[in-house]
Amino acid sequence: MPYVVNGQLLSDESIRRESERIGRDPRWKTIPDEAERGRRLRAAAEYSAVDRLLLEQAAANDPRPIDARAFEEAIKRQKVTGNCRAAFEDSKLRQEIERQFRLQRMTNEMVAGAAKPTPEQVEGFYQANRENFRNPELFHAAHIVQHVKGERSEEQARAEIEAALAELEAGASFSEVAEKHSDCKGNGGDLGQFPAGEMVPEFEVAIRALEPGQRSGIFRTPFGFHIAKLRAKTAAGPASFEEVRADV
Repeated sequence: MPYVVNGQLLSDESIRRESERIGRDPRWKTIPDEAERGRRLRAAAEYSAVDRLLLEQAAANDPRPIDARAFEEAIKRQKVTGNCRAAFEDSKLRQEIERQFRLQRMTNEMVAGAAKPTPEQVEGFYQANRENFRNPELFHAAHIVQHVKGERSEEQARAEIEAALAELEAGASFSEVAEKHSDCKGNGGDLGQFPAGEMVPEFEVAIRALEPGQRSGIFRTPFGFHIAKLRAKTAAGPASFEEVRADV
């Protein structure tokens, strides 16, 4: 059954994500009947998703301005660490970071009066729930890209990326060709390290087919034409207490 919260539809996808998130709590396993466990988990996910949406609505409707300097610094950091990953989604990037700033401020104010856990309690929580703390699968890749946008036609972008591929096949280094042919110059086209699911699906499909050190052929994403090189990948796995202490 769909929910409408202050005129905003709460999607089944939001409830599903909440169900996956809270369903990782091992205490759900204490309910032996699978059907009963599913019903209770669904109900808990619905309540949690409604609460989350109410919090986001309150944060969005807060008339107070956010810290403009901190906001611009966050935008700058995101663009530097993301290289060209966010270059053509500037408005969406700004909207998302503002949303995060407002949500974080609202959350901090709500929990300001709560008692702080002791270091022993923090570590105890981690030990009791350590199977829920995992690092995501990570990739480190570089790319050469020719964007299709504005006055740049599909044919022009394709011709330029084919010229880049020809130089790679003739023996030129990936970094050298990226600096010469890519629309995202700097650092030899390096995109840094990023988790699975961060890139558009077409890009992730391309790099998943590679082993470290290999490069792809030409492929298309919504942004344009790419050639990617996988530098390294790290499998998902358990996170140590030191890695998650601050989050706990």
